[in-house]
Amino acid sequence: MKFLKRGAGLPALALAAAPLLAPVAEAFDVSVSGFIRQEMAYKINSAENENNRGGSKYNGKSYYSRGQKFGIPLGTQLNHKVDKSADNDWNVFATKAEIDVKVNLTNNLSGFMRIRGYYQPDVFDGVDDSAFIDGEGGRVNHFNMEVHGNEATYLSMSDNNYMVDLPSFYLDWAKGPYWVRIGQQQIAWGESLFFRVADQANGLDYRRHFIFDFGAEEYADERLAAPAIRASMTFAQDWEIEVYAQMFQPTVLPNNYSPYNIITNGFNQNYEEAYDRVQDNINAGIRLRGQIGNLGVQFFAISQHNANPIFDLGAGGQELVPAAVCADPNVPAASKAFCGFETQPFIFEAGGIGTTNPDEWSYLSAISGSDGTDLINGLVGDWDWIAQFTQSLGLVPDANGDIITTIEGGGPNGGVNTVDFLELFFATPINDPVSGERLNSLSGNLDAHYASENVFGFGFNYIFYAEPDTFMDQLVVRFEASYTPDKKFTNNLRQEFKEEDELLTSLVLEKYHRFSDAFPATFFVFQWMHRKETDLLERHLSGLGGSTHKRPGGGEQDHGWDGLVFAFQQPFPGLIWRVDLSVLYDMEGGHMIQPGVRYKPSADWTIEMFANFIDGRRSSSLQPFDHSDDLSLRLTYQF
Repeated sequence: MKFLKRGAGLPALALAAAPLLAPVAEAFDVSVSGFIRQEMAYKINSAENENNRGGSKYNGKSYYSRGQKFGIPLGTQLNHKVDKSADNDWNVFATKAEIDVKVNLTNNLSGFMRIRGYYQPDVFDGVDDSAFIDGEGGRVNHFNMEVHGNEATYLSMSDNNYMVDLPSFYLDWAKGPYWVRIGQQQIAWGESLFFRVADQANGLDYRRHFIFDFGAEEYADERLAAPAIRASMTFAQDWEIEVYAQMFQPTVLPNNYSPYNIITNGFNQNYEEAYDRVQDNINAGIRLRGQIGNLGVQFFAISQHNANPIFDLGAGGQELVPAAVCADPNVPAASKAFCGFETQPFIFEAGGIGTTNPDEWSYLSAISGSDGTDLINGLVGDWDWIAQFTQSLGLVPDANGDIITTIEGGGPNGGVNTVDFLELFFATPINDPVSGERLNSLSGNLDAHYASENVFGFGFNYIFYAEPDTFMDQLVVRFEASYTPDKKFTNNLRQEFKEEDELLTSLVLEKYHRFSDAFPATFFVFQWMHRKETDLLERHLSGLGGSTHKRPGGGEQDHGWDGLVFAFQQPFPGLIWRVDLSVLYDMEGGHMIQPGVRYKPSADWTIEMFANFIDGRRSSSLQPFDHSDDLSLRLTYQF
């Protein structure tokens, strides 16, 4: 089992921890606990993930020309997308196990290790019996990912259907006002449900149930650990200063064809080279927190490479015309039209894996939160082969550098638009140079990047006291804000990223309130988040709100993004039953409603059931999950 790509990391941390290991206490205490759980999320609608080949709305449909700008007769059939529809019953059907080992080594030194295993069999078809994945029809790669060698994290091993990792593996040392933690760990500074403001130290792992487990669990299972040194010192009774240095660990997005894939199958992601560029970087942060009377305050600063990737396009490398033919002066120019094609970022594929027509291009751009028309203009500015190709067509960039400005209708260059431009590609018969197979769809190669940034923030909390048994009595108010100057964002896959100052704020009200002496207190929480430049998925707002026939930019970028959360938990007498409700409302037009019930008949067994009802418009951060309504059941045995 190969945990580390290189020999550094934990061995260095172990050497740093060595002085803490003496003297050894006389009483050596070890405790072991854990659980095994069956997790099932059954789909309660018939929709499929539109980013996957099996969920494409263009399955089985033909496209007929309607542009006529480049001599293509009106009504000519340009392409047909073979029907590869999928019909899935499960979003999740997995077995999960965790083992926790706690060790007290001395009076001041302790250790903790958590081993996690997760297995999901082949219950999900992303492409309906095709051979697009690993050459073994329909087999989805849920977990394996090329970042740390062939793994997603520092301490893991995985394959298509399973993963085993160590989300925690550290030593704690505490003496008087000092505390040090060394090893694999999470660093969680925020306290909000669904929203992350101060909680920026670690990326997230979206490979299992995305963020749609029990809302009350926050990001405990998704937050990605990494090797780190973390230390704090208390002083002046009520104040603490904390610092950390942590090896960079990127966010793990769902793989292509998996249930929660958020990048259309027509794009192939390259994460390994992006990680190689920053693998030696250390993220660091400092936080000061304390009490001023009844007011709790904190201030923090983080210098890091953002764990969330941003994307541009990389060279496709597909040679449609052999180099010898391109170099032969006796070959007619018409046969050399695609010479040098390998230097630009798109490739042609068979089977309709990628985009097969202009409408699909604009549609997939819209659901991805980008502007497909601006993407084409960016290609002309970034890639010489495409720039030369457009010049050969007589297309001239306007003052803004754009060759097209509309999806359909008028614009520069005699009214050439996105439909006209793309029809030219799909009307040109292109065959595989080796097999002779018709290549009928466009796919692109995405290069990931992890941008450096500095994050500054503060927060406060205050407890109100009033007449006993009233709603204002013991009401806790929390506020968090973070500011990231010159934050970089994906810019319609252009090589020049968008840069904006990002501001995040979150207001939280929470309270325990007892409605009856016969029932335990009910826990309530209300949250409001405002984001200046991005939605909840960190997509820039300027790319939202588009459709097949409309470019994005409906004004969302002018007023920011706002989201609301309301949740409560109500235990029943005896604490055997508990009911939950979490509601996330995206003020751009989306919501997630999650009712749940928990039954715990004994200390060993827990049964939990909850549903996710998700709805979102094109401008909503929940739109990519509009298909994923499900009913979840978790059966847990603890030991």
